[in-house]
Amino acid sequence: MGNLSEKELQELAGQLSHPNGENGIHTAYSMNVANDNMIRHAIDQVETKAHSKILEIGPGNGIHIKYLFEKEANLNYYGIDVSELMVEEAQKLNSEFTTSKKAVFELTDGEKISHPDSFFNNIFTANTIYFWKNPEEYLTEIFRVLQPEGTFILAFIPKEVMEKIPFSKYGFELYDTEKAKSLLEATGFRIETIVSEQEEVLSNTGEVKIRTFTIIKALKP
Repeated sequence: MGNLSEKELQELAGQLSHPNGENGIHTAYSMNVANDNMIRHAIDQVETKAHSKILEIGPGNGIHIKYLFEKEANLNYYGIDVSELMVEEAQKLNSEFTTSKKAVFELTDGEKISHPDSFFNNIFTANTIYFWKNPEEYLTEIFRVLQPEGTFILAFIPKEVMEKIPFSKYGFELYDTEKAKSLLEATGFRIETIVSEQEEVLSNTGEVKIRTFTIIKALKP
């Protein structure tokens, strides 16, 4: 699997940004494997208090939210995703939380967030920033729906790592830490912490790699 054709790389890139069809389900599971450690690190930065309203942008099939509920059982979790297939999968795979209405998965257009101002205590996202159509406007939406003193956790793989991945040239906007930090600050966020971690992962093309990921914790003053 190490030598995918350009067409296959393009198809993979499309699936990563918007999983669909039979391949979309397989892509979601491989994303879980590749990103589990990174997502757990992001969740560890989320302040989980009883009855908090927490939004995740781009949860995919949401298999990781069990880890969030292990930290605090009485949360109100909302997951928004641009893929209808992922919303359906997430509802199925998390039925223990969706039937009790502790977790709600919703389809989104990736541009507007259909919740009132200052609705959420915390918001987090992993590996979605590359696909935001208009990052400045979308961050303004994130800022709007977050409560004052609420935190936004942004997890991503930095540009210097991503640009070595063959499929990243298809529809990915790459970010280094400075670019992401500047974008957050321009929206009105105050940067609390920036953490970089190294991990060993099995890539989407089937190879073991050492990669770095970055997690920025930002506060809405």
